[in-house]
Amino acid sequence: MVKSWLFDIFNYPYDSAPEGLDPALVEDEFDWHLDAWVKAEELGYDGVLFSEHHFTAYNMSPSPNLLVAAVAQRTNTLRLGAMCNVTAFHNPRRLAEETAMLDYLTRGRLEVGLGRGADDHEFRKEGFPLEDTRPWFEESLELMHKAWEQPRFTHHGRFFHYDDVSIYPRPRRTPRIWVTALSPATIAWAGSKGYRLSLAFMPAKVMAQFRNIYNEAAADAGHSTAPEQIGVMRNIFVADSDEEARDLAEPALDHVFRLFKEAAVPDDLGHMAPGYEGYSSFFAPFAAEGGVRFEDLQASGAVVVGSPSTVRDQLVAQVEEIGCGHLMNWFSFGQLTRDQTMRSMELYAKEIVPALRSLEVR
Repeated sequence: MVKSWLFDIFNYPYDSAPEGLDPALVEDEFDWHLDAWVKAEELGYDGVLFSEHHFTAYNMSPSPNLLVAAVAQRTNTLRLGAMCNVTAFHNPRRLAEETAMLDYLTRGRLEVGLGRGADDHEFRKEGFPLEDTRPWFEESLELMHKAWEQPRFTHHGRFFHYDDVSIYPRPRRTPRIWVTALSPATIAWAGSKGYRLSLAFMPAKVMAQFRNIYNEAAADAGHSTAPEQIGVMRNIFVADSDEEARDLAEPALDHVFRLFKEAAVPDDLGHMAPGYEGYSSFFAPFAAEGGVRFEDLQASGAVVVGSPSTVRDQLVAQVEEIGCGHLMNWFSFGQLTRDQTMRSMELYAKEIVPALRSLEVR
């Protein structure tokens, strides 16, 4: 069975300059997105996942855990989480406390997603050295486990030092952790720890290769390699016909990927920070003159746009190639309206979810 989730990086779809922000429009975006996330439960989705980005119109969710808390009070069955909390923007003991609190506010429905982050401009604006993101990330998770699992703990590492401290409350049990990763090193590390893995943007063929890396590391450490361990995020848009879907989705994708380029793509791909050298190939299509093309995104499988049958067939093929047990569907992007997004969600739930649930993935 393949589970279907909503994933939302909801951007400001109007003037992206800071001076162009209109509070009334921001409020409207929050209101209708909240309606969509609550509607997901009625439509039968398995959960809703939010994102963390900072300082640009690319995303209006600098604190996704606030959204988790808000949606938790309006729903009963949805799993809820952030995919992911970027550890470089957090003190890990503070984040351990916050996730423990959310464990109670969600009544056990929390998914904890963590990652070291990849958006060059965000780190530079914060003044955080990119070469420190991996050691900070790994030490953060080590400390968070101590905080969740021990009534009192001591920790002395490179970045954090605590003696005989506690968090309050602690979660009822150690949270289930997802790691969002783009690099083979992080993917192998996640497998060795038994964490679930979240993949995004890359072609299905590359994701299948990455799943093999994950499986090998997980098996060597005695952890599960089941499809349930793997989630894949895709930009999805469903309409009544292929033509209608493309007419609406293509300009919306152009808008959001332009914002992504401004927010994330490094200025000099030939000289990436230590630990990020392998990311140059990932960012290259977005940095190319003219930007990334819709046809290339479709061919790679990074976006899936079309009628219900088109989207269903493409997603089934990708799931079987990658061997993943979760699809994280980014429905709302660019200037797509409330009605267009809701219609897409409804068509997916009615026409595509049953086919995915019936799949036996290996």
